Amino acid sequence: MTSRARPNVRIPAEWEPHRCCWMAWAVLHDWDRATAGRIKRDLGKVVRTIARFEPVRVLARRGAGYREARREFAGCGNVTVIAAPVDDFWMRDIMPTFALRGDGAARRVVAIDWNFNGWGDTEERRRRDGDDLAKTAASIFGVPRIAASFVAEGGALVFDGRGTLIATRSCLLNPNRNRVRRGVDRQRAIEKDVLRFGIRMAIWLEGDPCEPITSGHTDGYVLTAPGGVVLVETTDDTDCEPPLWREHDVALLEAARDPDGRKFKVVRVKSARRRYWKYKSETFAASYLNAYVANGAVIGAKFGDAERDAAARRALARAFPGRETVMLRIDAIANAGGGVHCVTQGMPVCVGEGHGPT
Repeated sequence: MTSRARPNVRIPAEWEPHRCCWMAWAVLHDWDRATAGRIKRDLGKVVRTIARFEPVRVLARRGAGYREARREFAGCGNVTVIAAPVDDFWMRDIMPTFALRGDGAARRVVAIDWNFNGWGDTEERRRRDGDDLAKTAASIFGVPRIAASFVAEGGALVFDGRGTLIATRSCLLNPNRNRVRRGVDRQRAIEKDVLRFGIRMAIWLEGDPCEPITSGHTDGYVLTAPGGVVLVETTDDTDCEPPLWREHDVALLEAARDPDGRKFKVVRVKSARRRYWKYKSETFAASYLNAYVANGAVIGAKFGDAERDAAARRALARAFPGRETVMLRIDAIANAGGGVHCVTQGMPVCVGEGHGPT
C-alpha cells in the first residue's frame, strides 16, 4: 500500500522531541509479591533513567498504589505521579499513540486510540477495566482522542515518521484482534484506515504467531532510526530455535523501499544467547531493539552476554548519533514478556513548547 495524499495527522518518529514520557506504577494481580517487587525495582530504574533526559509522568491507581508511587519517586524532580484508573504497566499497548495534527502554529497533539482489547482477551490475560485508558485521553493526557477502525496495540506498530508503518500479520490479522468477516480484506481495511494518520506505506512482516500473548509484536525485533535505518534483531543461538519467519522478514525489509522509493538501510543485530539469560522462561523477552528513544538518549536492555551486549550498544550508538546510549539490566520486566519500549510511551513536543537536547 502506498499513498501520496497529504494528511492532517502525522505520527512522528520516536526520536523526534518529546514533551514527556508516560509510564505506570501498576503491578497488580498477575505476579506473586516477590516477583512484583522485582518488576517494580526495574520500573523504578527505567523511570529514573529516562528522567535524566526528559520529564516522566507516572500513572498510578488512587489509594495504595498512588501513595507508594509518590514515596518511590519523592525527590525525583523530573518525575510527576498522576492518579489514573491504570492496572497494568505495559504503557506502549494500553495507552494511545500520540500524533500531531495540523501545521505551523495550529499544530496540536492528539491521541490515537487503537481499541486495545487486552491482547485478544485470551485465557492467558483477560481484558481489564484499565485497558480502556485511551478512552480517557482528554481527561488524563489533556489531548483529543481519534479512534482507529481496527484493533491494535502500540507494540504491534513501528513507524519511521516519514509515512512508513511496519506491522506483523501474526498480530493484527489474528482473529482475536480483528475477526474474519466475509467479503472484508482485513489487511486492506487497516491500510486504508491508517492513511488518516499520515501513513503512506505499510510493510507487512509475518511476525511470530507462537509468541505468548502479543502474537508477534513488531517492536520486539524492529526499530527504525533516522536516515532510513531499520535495525532488525536476528537469532543464531544453538540453544534457542529462531522464530519461524524471522529470516523471511529480514529479507523483506532488505528488499523494501520507503514511500519515496528509497531503500532502507537494514542493520542486523544479533540477539542475546539463551545461556546468558537470567531466566529461561518462554516469556523472557531478550530484545535489544525494544528500546526507548528519549531526548538525548537511547535506552535499552542488556542481558549479561558481554559480546552481544557490546555489539548491540554499538549498533544503537551508530543508529542514534549524538545521543547517550544506556543499557539497563531489567530482567524482571524481560521475564514478564517485555522491554523498555513496552513500558513507555513518548508524547511529542507541540509548537512553542520547550524540550531537552535532541
